Amino acid sequence: MSKLGSLSGEAERDQRLLSRLNDAVIALQVDALGKSGEFSLSDEVISQSRKTLADFVERFQAELRQEGSTADLYPLGFKIRTGMKPLKDWQQDLAKLSHQLSEPGAIGLEDLPIFEEILSLLDDEFADDLRQLYAH
Repeated sequence: MSKLGSLSGEAERDQRLLSRLNDAVIALQVDALGKSGEFSLSDEVISQSRKTLADFVERFQAELRQEGSTADLYPLGFKIRTGMKPLKDWQQDLAKLSHQLSEPGAIGLEDLPIFEEILSLLDDEFADDLRQLYAH
């Protein structure tokens, strides 16, 4: 039962992270398109979305440098370090995003696919957790 509880906790943690990041990326996409008003997204929501993503990028950069792994980012960091895209490219992309998130103004639409790629990897990790959970 302990393993089942652990798997359930991992799946829940991954789902919360994925949901929070997905919401933040959507808000920044709407902002980048100049449609915040049409979707009733306040400056506060946009600002909080930027903070959410900036905090994630900072933690993820530390994970990729292997400076104190966290349970929620270790599997993603492992996938990145062993994946097809070179680690250095990921680090450069994340440094660029970190800089843009710290600057005022909308994030460029051309840079948001990096977040979508990360979300896709997190979604895969969440699906893996669910498969393991339901296999028991």
